[in-house]
Amino acid sequence: MSFSLVSNLGSLQSQSRLNVTGAKLNQAIQRLSSGLRINMSGDDAAGLAIANKYRSDINVISQGVRNANDGLSTLQVADGGLSTISSLLDRAATLAAQSASDTFTGNRDTLQAEFSKVVSEISRQAQNIGLNTGGSNVKALTTIIGGGSDSFAAAGTNNGVVIDLSAGAVDATALKMNSLNIGSSVGAVTGANVIGKLSAAETLTFKISNALGGLTTHTVALTNGDNGTAVAKEINAAATAGGYDVTASLDSNGKLVLSSNNYFTVASDKAAAAGGTSTSIVTAANDTVVTGSANHVTLALTASTGNQQLSFTTGSNGAISTFNVDTVNGATVAAFVSAFNGDSTMNGLGIYAFADPTAGSVQFASKNSFQMVAGLEDDASATGIAQGAATVTAGASAGGASGAKSALDAIKSAVASLGVVQGIVGAGENRLQQAVDLATSQITNFQSAESRIRDADIAAEASTMSRLTVLQQAGVAALAQANQSSQAVLSLLR
Repeated sequence: MSFSLVSNLGSLQSQSRLNVTGAKLNQAIQRLSSGLRINMSGDDAAGLAIANKYRSDINVISQGVRNANDGLSTLQVADGGLSTISSLLDRAATLAAQSASDTFTGNRDTLQAEFSKVVSEISRQAQNIGLNTGGSNVKALTTIIGGGSDSFAAAGTNNGVVIDLSAGAVDATALKMNSLNIGSSVGAVTGANVIGKLSAAETLTFKISNALGGLTTHTVALTNGDNGTAVAKEINAAATAGGYDVTASLDSNGKLVLSSNNYFTVASDKAAAAGGTSTSIVTAANDTVVTGSANHVTLALTASTGNQQLSFTTGSNGAISTFNVDTVNGATVAAFVSAFNGDSTMNGLGIYAFADPTAGSVQFASKNSFQMVAGLEDDASATGIAQGAATVTAGASAGGASGAKSALDAIKSAVASLGVVQGIVGAGENRLQQAVDLATSQITNFQSAESRIRDADIAAEASTMSRLTVLQQAGVAALAQANQSSQAVLSLLR
């Protein structure tokens, strides 16, 4: 055995071992205090990378569960609205079935009035749940949940649930109920041309007979660049906001269809328009023309120097009544129209006069059939309306019992279409609930996997700390002994 005063190798070795023991003891204490096996990258770099991926997946899927629950809420709101629309269709079918009977002796217009309100409410309900034509929910709705193997941007990714409501509109337009008529026959009018895009802004002016026997005027501003769908939408929105009965839609060819349960005219600010239910939106570039001649007759009227008697015969609940109206002495077309429409008797019959764009002509119109006979004027030299009879027949579009039967067929199709949308919504609710169940299970499993990598084994770490504490104490004692060993060298120098 050699002794050295310069180097105390035993002490150095004890210090080295004690440092190692202290570092391990500090690591055990850190793991016990944090509960984590990995407190820094150096503890387990590879394990940390895997644990971080699990933690990211857990965060995404946890938000995905919230997304799915939000989606469920959206679909449940839509489901409630669809149930209400289903009930409204039931009421519409009841009214149509009542009007469809040839033995019905009541006033079909009363049924039509409620029917129209039901149809309007269907559109309002559809708009509230975002399932109207062009609505916020009429598209493929993707609820991102996570947990899938595809990239999130991939088409048809398994990271989300897709509920395709792109064909899910259930408003009156989508259900093809806009032009249904179960009341008296009224002439619906179809445009002659397919609407492209309007080349300029255009204003339409509607004159509509109301329940009080008068005429009301309403305007609709069409926007430059509107296509057919936009034109119909703007007309319907204006009619709903204005509280008057005009419905616009597009037929299968894209032509504009205008209809009402009351007699109406519509004119454009682009040029003079034809009158009556057959009124036209005037031909401008990329515009459309509405043509037809239901429910009115056009007669020439020039300024009269005398009075002329007009006799009207109309059917009312099976009874024939005759009414006489005197033309105004010296009347122009505009003055005659004003005086005629101010007559309470004519209002009560639902017969109206309209100035025709053809110079010197006036239109007499009603949604019911009637006959007018023009007698001689007091002054034989006056012109007025040519003597003779003119007959106006009911409109060509379906109304009455036949119209109600057609409405029943349309409602049957609407119920089927609504059922398809309800099926999509119901299946979507089930899929989202199943996705929540799977995502919840995935969160539990991912947390378990992360825990096995990241979390400390408390029992093992406590045992390690106890062992290292004893070892550290022994090391301190050994270091003390090593430091004392150099004292033996002094005895050799005595």
